[in-house]
Amino acid sequence: MDFLKITKVENVTLEKGQVITIGTLHLTTHQIIFRHADRKGELWVPYPIIHTVERRLCTTDSKLWPLTIRCRDFKTYSFFIQLEQDSMDVFDTIQKLTCIESISHVYAFDYKPEKEFSSSDGWSIYNVFQEYGRMGVGIPTSSWRFSSVNQDYTFCETYPHTLVVPAKISDNVLNHASKFRSKNRIPVLSYLHWQNKASITRSSQPMVGLKKNRSIQDEKLIEAIFQSNDPTLPPGLQSVFGSTQTNLIVDARPTANAIANAAIGAGSENMENYKNCDRKFMGIDNIHVMRESLAKLVEVMQTADAQCLPIKKQNLDRSNWLKHIATLLESSLIIIKNVHIASSHVLIHCSDGWDRTAQLTSISILCLDPYYRTFRGFQVLVEKEWVSFGHKFTERSGHLSDEKYFINSINTNAANTAFNTVQSKFYNQPHVREISPVFQQFLDCVFQLLTQFPTRFEFNEKFLIELHYHCYSCQFGTFLCNSEKERMDYKVTTKTYSVWDYFNSNKSEFLNPLFDGGAEDKEDMGNNGVLLPDEKNIKYWAGLFNKKDEELNNNNNGETEGFTARIRWKSDSPISRTNSPGISDADTLKEGLQTISFKPVNYDDNPDIDPWKNK
Repeated sequence: MDFLKITKVENVTLEKGQVITIGTLHLTTHQIIFRHADRKGELWVPYPIIHTVERRLCTTDSKLWPLTIRCRDFKTYSFFIQLEQDSMDVFDTIQKLTCIESISHVYAFDYKPEKEFSSSDGWSIYNVFQEYGRMGVGIPTSSWRFSSVNQDYTFCETYPHTLVVPAKISDNVLNHASKFRSKNRIPVLSYLHWQNKASITRSSQPMVGLKKNRSIQDEKLIEAIFQSNDPTLPPGLQSVFGSTQTNLIVDARPTANAIANAAIGAGSENMENYKNCDRKFMGIDNIHVMRESLAKLVEVMQTADAQCLPIKKQNLDRSNWLKHIATLLESSLIIIKNVHIASSHVLIHCSDGWDRTAQLTSISILCLDPYYRTFRGFQVLVEKEWVSFGHKFTERSGHLSDEKYFINSINTNAANTAFNTVQSKFYNQPHVREISPVFQQFLDCVFQLLTQFPTRFEFNEKFLIELHYHCYSCQFGTFLCNSEKERMDYKVTTKTYSVWDYFNSNKSEFLNPLFDGGAEDKEDMGNNGVLLPDEKNIKYWAGLFNKKDEELNNNNNGETEGFTARIRWKSDSPISRTNSPGISDADTLKEGLQTISFKPVNYDDNPDIDPWKNK
């Protein structure tokens, strides 16, 4: 507790949107807790979800010391503290507890639910043998096999321990082929299509370089992938289904980026060495462009909120956020059509194969297989394509944070500098260059699909928003670390709870009442069971940004109808969004999202809320 300079400050004023309340601020090892003086309930802010903190000069009129906290779930809290020393101690304590050196210090390793979850199979919800076995891998006639070449993670530190590769390719060939792929991330199987056994495989970029290097083993591996077929079909049809002449290599990057990578020894495939296939560059920008795009989008909303002005859609559009979402959906549509309609195999890669590649594989697979649109199937998809294949959650989510996110305007020349400008500059500093909303963009695409196909998903929008929150909260172990190997090293599965246990124990909150499971008819060789996304029919995900839909997706410049936000109150369940008693959610039920308007709430209507439980 030595790093807690202060644990309690009374008579603190909290300003959140249009609500101003007075209460007591508590600082614990893992959270900020604000308890209201005039009503039950607590506001919890976990340290890892904090994005930036600014301590400003004392206000002239009220003589209070402001502390503004902006969070990664796009909420903003302003605390006004009476004493300068208290404000300084609060600032220093939050900084110390947010900027940690090791992932082992996060809340997940200490978290214990007050009541054990009714579901407890979260850590085993994805089983590589069961899931790929469901696709047909492992049977004697399969064109694919399980490989244990990476069982100790020495083959590839960022890949899962078990890989699925063509049956005719030996582990010896894999070892040689790995030298030709960035980070040794060779082409391996992500998905076999239920209709025709056409495959989606994933990898990192080839190490071609300016000298146009080649690898016979890599070429043999890809040839075997592209020649795999459905053994249950008659010989005459095997050359049509799953082994066509239109196989596709998808390079997710802009062409210029791929060419630039050749200068550092990498690049894209020399198609002269890869027969009977095409290549497409999808033009998806890198993590730095996406980070800046989100920063611009958030800045537009924050500026409008600060000035109490409506949000102009044209200002939002300048961020290019929806353009990036459209590119992801359009690229996925190309993959979906090649697999489902053309019966082609598709190999997907970007640079290292853990960002844009994961986006394209998971979106495409989600549209191709209705199993992944079920509540449990979606969890399997996230575990398989994101967690096991080494998306760098700790780095991309900024779990360890950095002191540069803490702005003490009192001791700098920034007292008169707008916070948004400072925040925007931070995105370009070296210490945050690995942070990027890659997983958020995937969830955004899922939201777009849920909007376009409201009856084809078993889960609702609230589930996606909660999932985004827990990507940053560090309350559960699911999204900790950068690879399967790191999670093994930190013993995450034995020392923390899985986020899926939380979701599955509260399943009723996250189900889509419009879901029609009968619509997913895979027996029909048409498009039943397969979704074709419309990249032109998209909108800003208002619920994620704590806004009403009309605030972000209205082309007129009329006045906004008021601000809304979902307050996080402590309850018997884990830190989670819950309904506020006495507030009607009729307007938001269609979106599957519960909101709380900024007006006084009668917490006496809910006697089950105990603000001191688990304190």
